[in-house]
Amino acid sequence: MKVGILFALAIAVTGQVLYHVTQKSVSPGAHPVVSLIVFYVVAALATLPLFLLFPLEGALSAELGKLNWAVIGVALSIVLIEIGFLLAYRAGGELSSAFVTTAAVVAISTLVIGAAFFGESLSAAKIGGVALCLGGIALLTSKTT
Repeated sequence: MKVGILFALAIAVTGQVLYHVTQKSVSPGAHPVVSLIVFYVVAALATLPLFLLFPLEGALSAELGKLNWAVIGVALSIVLIEIGFLLAYRAGGELSSAFVTTAAVVAISTLVIGAAFFGESLSAAKIGGVALCLGGIALLTSKTT
């Protein structure tokens, strides 16, 4: 089943907004590692019904055999993102700027990595985008009102 790009992005945006609002709302007294474990158990259970939308075409063992090292990298990155935002919000990070600030830094980092390791092009427009990201970070984190 092919999902249109706009629909897929709408799902991602909805998930990110829900993620940050609920992550900021996690009980401050809850142990961070216990919180992460519960996040992942609930996520695993919520993932299972997706097999109805995306059924296996072969045996589960065959599908598992198609996975590579990148799955471990994604898993580790999820843990880093989860614990990073949980701790940032607990330390007083603002919902209105924490994600945007990290997203700008990620955009700049992936631009450099894409050019250096994946042969993606750099252009004046992309460099201008980096400047806007940096300006956005400065505006979002400034203490003047």
